[in-house]
Amino acid sequence: MEQRSRLIRGVGIAAIIYASLFVGHIVAAANGLTLLFGAIAASITLMTFLMGPIVWFLARRGEDSNNLAYQIGFWSSVPLSVGLAYAYADQTFDAAYSIGFLTATVLTHWLALRGRSVFIEPKVG
Repeated sequence: MEQRSRLIRGVGIAAIIYASLFVGHIVAAANGLTLLFGAIAASITLMTFLMGPIVWFLARRGEDSNNLAYQIGFWSSVPLSVGLAYAYADQTFDAAYSIGFLTATVLTHWLALRGRSVFIEPKVG
């Protein structure tokens, strides 16, 4: 039960942060706050590409829920990446952006998973 609570907590916090950033970027754009808009857009982009490690971290890296938290974050990143590509392409579908952003998502998650297994969860023996 505790692992489920950690997982729900991680996903919930990540969702609240992402939604807050999304609302913030709309408010910044509507008020002509270009620098703030750019900073928030960069944060949204990074969070989109790294949702797996973020959810994993926010779920307190519990032993039993490691892979599930990471997988939920990764699969959340996939549609977010397509939406981000749509936004970067001025609200039009662009195959190059979509493929590029999906590739960036897979690559960043693979690298983060690789780094996690090498540096954070060293194998003994």
